[in-house]
Amino acid sequence: MAGLVALPITTPPGGYPALPITALAAALTFTTADATSNTFVSTGRELLLVQNVGAAAQTVTVTSVKDSLNRTGDITAYSLPIGSVTPQFAVLGPFPAAGWKQTNGTVIVAASSTDISFAVIRLPSVS
Repeated sequence: MAGLVALPITTPPGGYPALPITALAAALTFTTADATSNTFVSTGRELLLVQNVGAAAQTVTVTSVKDSLNRTGDITAYSLPIGSVTPQFAVLGPFPAAGWKQTNGTVIVAASSTDISFAVIRLPSVS
């Protein structure tokens, strides 16, 4: 698919970080959605944070792939309203490789508008 824009990934310091935690070590970066499509590299431990900064409801779609049982389950046009009563943030995922990881190793996300911003959090491995 042409026009895929890579989203940066934030990995939190984890439960036992090196101390002291330095400034910006846990900062989260939101990226304005590309009007075409956006991607992030998949390990199966990613959460997608979505923010609507506009004055109208916007939608987000996450494209699935067939799993071992030949099932798909796109998150299609998830609506994120704006206003004082409804939240302007949403969190989706994590997205396990089976069912979400494309052949190029990424998850594909589309937004209805550049009023949407994304942040991707990769959860640390827990051993």
